[in-house]
Amino acid sequence: MVNSKRKGTQWERDATKLLNEFIYGKWKRVPGSGALGAILQEPTLQGDITGKDIPGLPKGFLLDAKVGYGGSKQLAVQKKWLDKIRKEAEATYSIPAVICKFSGSREGAKVFVVMDLEAFAELINRTSDIQEELDKTIWNITGLKPEDC
Repeated sequence: MVNSKRKGTQWERDATKLLNEFIYGKWKRVPGSGALGAILQEPTLQGDITGKDIPGLPKGFLLDAKVGYGGSKQLAVQKKWLDKIRKEAEATYSIPAVICKFSGSREGAKVFVVMDLEAFAELINRTSDIQEELDKTIWNITGLKPEDC
């Protein structure tokens, strides 16, 4: 296995572990994803990581994992990554994102998530909708308006 391929596969495993540690839901690495999924046009083999059963979200996530591409101080995000994961996420009714890691970074920001504005807005708007529904429920049960609490 080529060193960069091995590095990418290890990052997929590590990213899945981190997601399971920090975010509720079921995060899983997609074995055989990437080239095989593209060749077979099989939506379940596309993306590197899936996130399902995330409380409050009607959709799961489909993530590509990227490491390197610039070293420990920068990472060159490529438009084609976002276009690819967005297309794959549409086929699986998922929220697209790319989880990235600065290669060799030892302190400060090391891991981050990139998504296009539409996907980000969907998350924020869904969160706002949930809060509004919760406020209405509390108001109906207690008679208290959210601003009274």
